[in-house]
Amino acid sequence: MVRVLENGRSTATCYFDEYSRRVRVDDYEGSLDEILTLVEAKMPSWAEKLIVKSRPDDVRFFESKGLRREAFIAGYYAGTDMHFMVRYLSTERSHSSREADEDAIVRAVLLVPPSTSPATSVQVKFAGPEDAEDLARLYREAFRIYPTPVYDPDHVRKTMEEGTLYVLIRESGKVISAASAEINAKYRNAELTDCATAEGHEGKGYMRALLMALEEELKRRGITCLYTIARSASFGMNKAFHQLGYAFGGRMTKNCMIYSGMEDMNVWYKSFDRTTSG
Repeated sequence: MVRVLENGRSTATCYFDEYSRRVRVDDYEGSLDEILTLVEAKMPSWAEKLIVKSRPDDVRFFESKGLRREAFIAGYYAGTDMHFMVRYLSTERSHSSREADEDAIVRAVLLVPPSTSPATSVQVKFAGPEDAEDLARLYREAFRIYPTPVYDPDHVRKTMEEGTLYVLIRESGKVISAASAEINAKYRNAELTDCATAEGHEGKGYMRALLMALEEELKRRGITCLYTIARSASFGMNKAFHQLGYAFGGRMTKNCMIYSGMEDMNVWYKSFDRTTSG
């Protein structure tokens, strides 16, 4: 649930995510002390992690208040970098038992050469409301646990109305692969997410075709930063973004409920117009 916290001088736009037991500050304006006070006053009892999307000049302030940088995205703010600053409210939440294995996955992914080959020759369709039922069906089959209700066609239609782009591939009338882009027009960025391929259709280059189609359309719309937050345990998804030229921006510990439970997530980004170094 998105909530705007304000006191007349300062404003914080926050995402209260009870499912993944976290609060994320997506945007803010005004006094940093007042912003943090507003957020801390509304922290629910179930929250185990606070995430603040910080501008570069504000990183030292948040560090002085006990937050630490966990990852970053170059060019997120219309060309200026964004840093994920976090504070853990649960000791158990702040540590991952999978760190060594996930480090090994990133090292292996980074050894794979980027690919300049074109996507596999399939028909990619930009989805409309009429595709919501079929998209939701694919997501129900693909995701046992997921941080947003993409398995609900009403949710899919609502996000479409709010500007999210969905692309899909059909075979014999059935949606067998899909992905989406959540667009932030204010800051000219987009998150590539909801990537799923039906069982038995993996490894055929479908996801590459979908992501390339999204990237082309997003660039046409003036988006200057693309990013994704991928499961750290998934070699395939991390490799897919690395091969498309995305850079590794760090790992977020026990960031959300997905697939097997509370999982670590890797940040990957591609920036076309940077004004500040990360």
